[in-house]
Amino acid sequence: MSSEKKSGFMGYLLIPMLLAVISIAWFFYPSWMGYVFTPKETVLQGDLGTLGDSFGALNTLFSGFAFAGIIVSIYLQSKELKETREEIKAQGEQFKLQTQALNKQNFETTFFQLLSLYNEILNSIYVEHKFGKEKSKIFGREAVKVLYMNKFMDGEYRHYLYYNGFKDEPITEKHIQYLDFHRVYGSVIGHYFRNIYQILKFVDESSVVDKKLYTNLLRAQLSSSELALLFYNCLSEIGSGKFKCLIEKYNFLEHLPPLQDIDVREVTMYKKEAFGKSNHKYLADFGKVQFETE
Repeated sequence: MSSEKKSGFMGYLLIPMLLAVISIAWFFYPSWMGYVFTPKETVLQGDLGTLGDSFGALNTLFSGFAFAGIIVSIYLQSKELKETREEIKAQGEQFKLQTQALNKQNFETTFFQLLSLYNEILNSIYVEHKFGKEKSKIFGREAVKVLYMNKFMDGEYRHYLYYNGFKDEPITEKHIQYLDFHRVYGSVIGHYFRNIYQILKFVDESSVVDKKLYTNLLRAQLSSSELALLFYNCLSEIGSGKFKCLIEKYNFLEHLPPLQDIDVREVTMYKKEAFGKSNHKYLADFGKVQFETE
């Protein structure tokens, strides 16, 4: 029997038990008093009746019932207060769950709106590309791929990724300067990267429990060329601040594809966490890279 049921059962027995005790006390009280204060050999039935009358038997009974009523009233009030507290507690838990569900719903509504905006911005990106003597506009992910492969990686621009170690030594292996690339094409991709940053920031500052779930959903939208450009964007002074920290915190480069002519110093400019777990073996192919740790 549970404690709650046991408590209710005892409460139901309390009233008849009190009434029985009071009735027994009222019935035997005069006899007991006569037995105590009168010599046993002189106790007569008539004397006991007279003695009982002198104590006001009815007053004793009513007083006993009044006392029993007080006890019962206290018990019922205590039970009612307990039930009220339990009801308030249950309502509080329900309200808390409803608030959490509402907050999550509001968060997800905003998140997926931002994700939709990301796709709109991506689809609006375009570049003019030559096919022989003809020029045509390329949009969306194909445009980002052209920007990465033909405008960034083909050596048209030189980049200097400053290695913040013991000395400021420019990395010149690729002969591409991301800052110059961004100066030329920043109007095309700048808004795109800022949108990704704002989505990561929104998730990071939210109260949702599984933030990694939502950053993974965002990362899943990015193509290999997008991740590659993002890799270099966050190594430059343009994205090396808070943006880079969020990339590292949420393992955003976990599925970064093999990059052409990548320099190990470029990799180690990121913290180990940026590459998650599945990319460690891939990075080990680049000279057993020693990741930056704090």
